[in-house]
Amino acid sequence: MRNRVLQFALVFLVAGGIIWTLYQLDYLYFVLTISAIVVPLAVIMIIFIENRTAESTIAWFLVLIFLPILGVIIWMMFGRNPRRRRRNRRSHDERMLLKQATRPVRSLAVSELPANHLKLANTIRNFGGGGVDVHTASKILTNGTETFPAILEAIRSAKHHVHIQYYIYRNDETGKAIREALIERLEAGVEVRFMYDGLGSYMLGEGFLRPLRDAGAKIAAYDPISSPLFIFTANFRNHRKIVVIDGKVGFTGGLNVGDEYDGKNKKFGFWRDTHLRLEGRAVKELQATFLDDWIYAHLEGTDTWETFGGEDGLARYFPKHDAETDGAVQVVTSGPTSKDPAIRNALIAAIISAQRSIWIATPYLIPDNETMTLLRLAARAGLDVRILTPGRGDSFTSYYGTRSYFGPLLKDGVKIYTYNRHFIHAKIVLIDGKIGVVGTANMDIRSFVLNYEIMAFLYDTESASKLERDFIDDFEVSIQLSSNDYVKRSLRFRLFESFSRLISPLL
Repeated sequence: MRNRVLQFALVFLVAGGIIWTLYQLDYLYFVLTISAIVVPLAVIMIIFIENRTAESTIAWFLVLIFLPILGVIIWMMFGRNPRRRRRNRRSHDERMLLKQATRPVRSLAVSELPANHLKLANTIRNFGGGGVDVHTASKILTNGTETFPAILEAIRSAKHHVHIQYYIYRNDETGKAIREALIERLEAGVEVRFMYDGLGSYMLGEGFLRPLRDAGAKIAAYDPISSPLFIFTANFRNHRKIVVIDGKVGFTGGLNVGDEYDGKNKKFGFWRDTHLRLEGRAVKELQATFLDDWIYAHLEGTDTWETFGGEDGLARYFPKHDAETDGAVQVVTSGPTSKDPAIRNALIAAIISAQRSIWIATPYLIPDNETMTLLRLAARAGLDVRILTPGRGDSFTSYYGTRSYFGPLLKDGVKIYTYNRHFIHAKIVLIDGKIGVVGTANMDIRSFVLNYEIMAFLYDTESASKLERDFIDDFEVSIQLSSNDYVKRSLRFRLFESFSRLISPLL
């Protein structure tokens, strides 16, 4: 951390020296004037050559034309092509070696599913998803009241290691309760690796982390904001939520760690969310995803690919553990450096496979053209297409940006519900009442392309049935919009939606 701060300070000193020299030579005004014209034009040319979507290209052009200097800064932090993300060569090589070492133990068997489900599972696997296996038990955890006690119970039962990763981790009652459970396990000789996103958890200071560190936990921030390279990584956040206990039990889903996720925050009140507990073979996919991120983030540590991928490492971190279940599970991950947007493609494949119904719950609905078109076509074909969104948003642009997509969907017969009990943060999909999807990705462009995400597909399991029951309960406390209601919205709302829709490709 100290080295990063020194590097950051050095960059500012050098830049300051150059500006001061130009000022002394009376060239500063000339240089700034030329830069304000040439640099934005150069960025516009780069965006044009990258062949982005028309919506994204136009949005960036408008920002760079009307706010040239600020626009360039915003583009450097949030607009660069994901493929250009800088990575440390050592961590890249280590991660590749780990993937090679763990591939044999992660290869999950294809199960005997109904023909249409097996076709979908194979399609998702071809898109880059994991295999599908019947040896993984799953359990839906509804809201923080079920999620946090289950995670705490699993942590307290750990015998060898606890791996924990969150986008947002708060220094509050909920966060401290988990920290104390981790410290208790550390004192019992259990390994703990604790990772958080450097931007999402930027308020998580050393005062909170020191007791963990002193107890022996290994801690890493994923692309911390204190790094001089933050300007190159700010837009590509690690949005995953993963907990792995002894390589046998794992958790993922919509909940971060904080009091608001347990309904204890006065601003949001009741918080509706969904998490997932897995036990069995598919936990190896959660483990491998965590360790891949860990080796990237923990550059100053002693963990290498051999720690986890050597003979002893495979036995300890990828133990054979089968669980009885009534269906199958398939884990899919994706990120800005993935060859393809695997989660987005998997969701599209699931939508295409639907024969009766498509139910979606998402806090942010900013779909790409393909997803939007498929949902509209499905509704026109007579399928029961429902989308559940918050009746109250947590940000201006995401709330009104989401609502800006309602018009065409309602016109084609998609049923739009707005949740009427404060905020819904769950990221869940249910196809035909038989295939459930739970994880961290929202139904938006950011989750599809820019964030590191993880989703679990559940085939013919009791968990899928539990999702259906939760959906029905949520619909009962929601307001179904009609095309007439939407058309009658005020001019102020229309302007808010138009503005948010314009910048939604940048969100």
